[in-house]
Order: sequence, then C-alpha cells, then structure tokens
Amino acid sequence: MVVHSVGSADEWQDVVRRCFVPINCGAFEPGFQGRMDQLELDDSISIACVATDGHTVDRSERLAARAEGDALHLSLQLASRGTVRQGRRMVSVRPGRAFMYATDVPYYLDYSEPGQRQLIIQVSRAALDAPRADMADGLGRLAMPATDATRVLFTYALDLHRHGGTVADGGTSESAEVLKDLASTMIRAAAEGTRVLPRTRGGLLRAIEDFVTVNLPRVRVEDIAAEFFISRRTVYHVFEEVGTTPSDYLRRQRLELAARHLADPEHAAQSIAEVASGAGFDDATTFTRAFRRQHGVTPREWRAAGGSGVTVAS
Repeated sequence: MVVHSVGSADEWQDVVRRCFVPINCGAFEPGFQGRMDQLELDDSISIACVATDGHTVDRSERLAARAEGDALHLSLQLASRGTVRQGRRMVSVRPGRAFMYATDVPYYLDYSEPGQRQLIIQVSRAALDAPRADMADGLGRLAMPATDATRVLFTYALDLHRHGGTVADGGTSESAEVLKDLASTMIRAAAEGTRVLPRTRGGLLRAIEDFVTVNLPRVRVEDIAAEFFISRRTVYHVFEEVGTTPSDYLRRQRLELAARHLADPEHAAQSIAEVASGAGFDDATTFTRAFRRQHGVTPREWRAAGGSGVTVAS
C-alpha cells in the first residue's frame, strides 16, 4: 500500500498523474487537502481509496490523445456528491453509486462539493474477460446499475484494500485474478441486463458469500446450489479451497449475526431464545453451545460485555 497525502493543488495533480493519468484540476476548495491510498495488485489492476476536498478534474482531449494505456476506472462514490461527464453522457454521483469511464477518452469530473471520497479500481481493458461490446455499453451509460454483481465487486475491492491485497482467496496474484473476474462479471451483467455468474472459483465464492449475507439466516446449502445453478458437490468444492465447508461457513455467519444482535441496543428487549431463533437456530441450548465454541463466552455474557467478548463476573 502506498499512501500519498498532499496539501496543495499542484501536489494533487502530481499524485494523480503518478497513480492514474495526467489531468488538469481546478475549482479547488480553499485549504485543499487530498489523500490517496493506492494498492497495486499487478501491472494491470490497482485499487485506490481517494479522499479530497472539493475540486474539479479535466482529462482534456490533448491529454487523452497521449494516453499510453487502455485503462478503465470503475469507481464507487463513498461520500459527498458530484457529476461525471464523458462524451455526450453526464451522470450524477452520490454515495453508493458506481460508474465507469475510460482514461483514453476525455472526461470531466465535478467533485466541487466538500468531503469527497471514492473507491477507484483502475484496470486494463485487455485484462478483462468481457466482450468489447459490453465494455462499450458500460462506457456509453457511465452509471453502473445497482446489481448483485456491482455490490460483490466493490465489497471485495474494499476487503482487499483493507487487508493489503489478500483475503481468503490466497496471495495477491490470486486476488488480482478474482477482482478482474468480478469486474468483468459486473460489466457483462450491466450490458446483458441479466444474471451473470463469475467464471473463477474465487469469484464464485465471493458471490456466494454475498448471497448468504443478504439472505441470512434462513439459507441452506441447497439454496446456494439452486441460486447459482451448480451442484451441492460444487458448492462444497468451492469452500474446500478456502479450508472450510458450506455448513461450517453458514453456522459461523449465523453466529456472527447473533453476536451483532446481542450487542445492538435495538435488540436489547429480545430474549436469548429470540436472538437464537432470529439467527436461524432451532433452540437456545444448541445456540448457546455453538456460540461459546466460537466466541469463548455465552450469549448472555457477550451481551453483558457489550459485544466485547470479555466474560463478565456474576
């Protein structure tokens, strides 16, 4: 991870030039400050968390004509608002909205509102397993639809960024391939307007994890197989590659859901049995045993300690 912190317009333009592409910036908020935390996974893909005060970005025709690569920017707006313009298309961006644009074509970004934050995946078109027509479709619309594929891509990118490039999939090179697979999946899904599944085992695992998170607590191995048009055996093989089983993974996720509820004041009026049922456990006794194995304390002790996991003396 390389961290760049600047306190002037000239410094910021230099950071963007070194990490992304040359640009012209303007309309800087007084006392402008910017920070970019960039994680390069391989020569074709990187992830950056960008935080800046208000400003504008102009990738002029002259600069775009001198582009040395074919990079796309897949961007998720995390805070504040703005607009993105490329060609004849302009879209507004707000927190939670994703968009994509090409760096070898002129573009203009209006980030003049204060408190800007974006997560940006820079990736070479040549590294993506997506048809040219699908990429052209995405560039024509700029805004990416809020699909499962979009959510899975940016959730995984955030996880990678937080963990320095590796999560459960393996090393940095494996993570790069999964990220490129998920980026391709998002682009294909947006263009085709239908469900598209990742093509790598690691990408499929991330999609399954997202499905489980959204559908907790009442989700079974059979539900996963049906949702992704795969056999139960394939589901088990996907999880075996990361050293667990689907059943163990589902149990851990239900226990984590229960742990969050036990520490949440909004669930304070619920009994332990009600929390257990809400997390998908049939009875409180089974739940308590499983919770103690995973967290080292009983659900009642966890709640009393405010979710810290520290046993409270009786």
